[in-house]
Amino acid sequence: MMDSIMKAGLVESLFLFCVANLVFYGYGLQQLLADKETIVKISTSGKLIQCSAAIDILLVMDGSYSIGKGSFERSKHFAAKLFDVLDINPDRVQVGVIQYSSKSKVEFALDAYPTREEAKDAIKKIRLRGGGTEIGRAIKDVLRKGFPGGRNEVPKIMVILTDGKSQDNVTLPAIFAKKSGITLFAVGIKYPKWKTLHSLASEPSEMYVFFAEHYDDAVNGLYTTLTQITVCSDIHPYCKVESRYCLRTTIEAEKEFQGNHMCWKGKPEGLYSKPMATLCPFYRWKRINSTVLSRCHRTICPDPCESTPCQNGGTCLTESVEEYSCLCPLGYGGDKHCGGDRYLIPAGLSACAVDLVFLIDGSWHMGLHGFLMAKDFMKRLAHSVFVSSHKVQIGVVQYGDKVHMEINLQFYQSISELNRQIDGISFRGGNTFTGKALDYMAQHGFKVSQGSRMEVPHVLILLSNSKSHDLVTLPAERAKEKEIFILTVGGHRLFNDMNLITGDSRMVFSFHDEQELFNKVLEMRTKLCGLNSPGCFSKSLDLVFVLDASNNVGRNDFRLIKTFIKNIISQFDIDSDLTQIALVIYNKKPRMIFSLDTFDSEGAMKKSISLAPYLGGHAQTGKALRFVLEDATSTKKGARPGVTKVVLVVTNGQSADDVSSTVDQLWQDGITLLVIGTGEAQSPALLKIARSPKFMIPVPSYEHLKHYEANLVRKICNGKNNKMVNGHSDFL
Repeated sequence: MMDSIMKAGLVESLFLFCVANLVFYGYGLQQLLADKETIVKISTSGKLIQCSAAIDILLVMDGSYSIGKGSFERSKHFAAKLFDVLDINPDRVQVGVIQYSSKSKVEFALDAYPTREEAKDAIKKIRLRGGGTEIGRAIKDVLRKGFPGGRNEVPKIMVILTDGKSQDNVTLPAIFAKKSGITLFAVGIKYPKWKTLHSLASEPSEMYVFFAEHYDDAVNGLYTTLTQITVCSDIHPYCKVESRYCLRTTIEAEKEFQGNHMCWKGKPEGLYSKPMATLCPFYRWKRINSTVLSRCHRTICPDPCESTPCQNGGTCLTESVEEYSCLCPLGYGGDKHCGGDRYLIPAGLSACAVDLVFLIDGSWHMGLHGFLMAKDFMKRLAHSVFVSSHKVQIGVVQYGDKVHMEINLQFYQSISELNRQIDGISFRGGNTFTGKALDYMAQHGFKVSQGSRMEVPHVLILLSNSKSHDLVTLPAERAKEKEIFILTVGGHRLFNDMNLITGDSRMVFSFHDEQELFNKVLEMRTKLCGLNSPGCFSKSLDLVFVLDASNNVGRNDFRLIKTFIKNIISQFDIDSDLTQIALVIYNKKPRMIFSLDTFDSEGAMKKSISLAPYLGGHAQTGKALRFVLEDATSTKKGARPGVTKVVLVVTNGQSADDVSSTVDQLWQDGITLLVIGTGEAQSPALLKIARSPKFMIPVPSYEHLKHYEANLVRKICNGKNNKMVNGHSDFL
């Protein structure tokens, strides 16, 4: 007995010692007892996780006057953050919102918005309705009417956002809700009454109670609980759940008697009152803080940037648990960890040959800061194309009221000399006459006497962040008549103005901030070098990837497949005039992740691929190919008549349904069908899809996919030469 008491005392003393030596992170109402590094990891991990399962999540948001507009807007922000980690799709996660006060109002039903973007837009439009606070009544309404737009046979999750200060009884309705099979989360807002939130939440309540205004922490905690109760199962094996002590403080006001004091009151006498002196009680409102110790469970994932993999001062950008990219400083390439000229150049760019002139806005509206940022961008892009090829010539022209040739084509001997000349360009100021500058470029920008070559494309990149004082459409047309390709770079607010100049939105590169601008370097380099480079960088192609996400593949191998696909798309010029790409994943049911006309840039496409969920279950490849035939390659989903169409299936070939008739129809419609997957060279399962060994690439395992990239890209690029005649190919 004495030993038990001593051990208990030792544990308590040890805990108090740890608390005394910890730095508290978080503020006021919830504090996580952890070091700063752990707090950062929790926040970062919240951007790397995603719940993909068939569940209905109903947000029940407090819209009473006691919450106020500010806290209500923060509730909406929490909801948007939550949607970012949910795979919102009619077959997976559905979300709906009810706002309550004295009465409940369905803001949107669970089946109203099938995508994350639509649901987030709907959240933004919700307005505070006001009224009293009746949480119990809101829960009863849900119990009586059900989840609006909900499905049968899927887990039901109710997330109640409240300060816990209800004017009616909440305990009994919450008990009935939990007994009916609803999982209840209670998320505090403003100054939450934690005791009430714990009584609302499912058990153990410490896993179901969060603070909305710690957005990343709350979303991480909610996701963690969903994984622990096995609602969400697609957890990266490198991620782990950690438990930390946390303190939650409730702030309340209590009326405290301070004594009596002399006061005057009226004493009735007939029709009138006479004043009389008496004693009156005096009260003061006292702030009471009560703190409870709890446990907070959070998911922590490794950050691939933690090891600082980017060399030479490059900035690491986390993309997933295992993937990252580097934003390299000038002079150290476009990635491959910023190793300078050693970084890898995509196939097709080494022969890049163009005459490139930067037309830079040097007006007062552009400003010195914008001018310096534009010069930095010029140097980054110049270095990027120089490392790719030494066949590029670069010139610089500055304009405002007047036009000045700052650097002639061929006026430098090396990239370092070009950088010095760009650094030496002074900001001239003046008004913005972009039309005048475009006319100058049409007449004088690419003269043979100034070193311009007739056999290579002439490219003009306009860098401006201000509206023109003159007309730009006709001068731009005159430049195009001289076969000058015009690309524009400017802030998002000038997109329409830039579009008038290019006449093609695909040639407009817009940005919100400096980082986004610099992230455009590789994309613009691909666009420049794609003007005359061989291979897939100049192909018109509609390419559909069809990925088996069933148990045939497995969770870890599915991640390897996604990485492989992201590497493949880097070998194509993503553009609505050149290569369009769609992604379909499937198990017993196909699912479109994005269609052919969804993306026109590589970065956004890669992020979408990273978020594609593993589905599990059995595979029906025939059904998936029928979906591709009837939907993914249709004109309504962006397919272009007369353009070569290639479908790549990644699978081991095992299917619960027949593929033969659909495969025949695909070939009859002129669609090239390729398959890559695990199996022998004459694998019957793969041959059922490919029809011929010429159209299949068997690999020993999915880990070996990376060794087959070049072969696959060659087969895809030769898609227009592929034919199937009487079951035999004449693949070139």
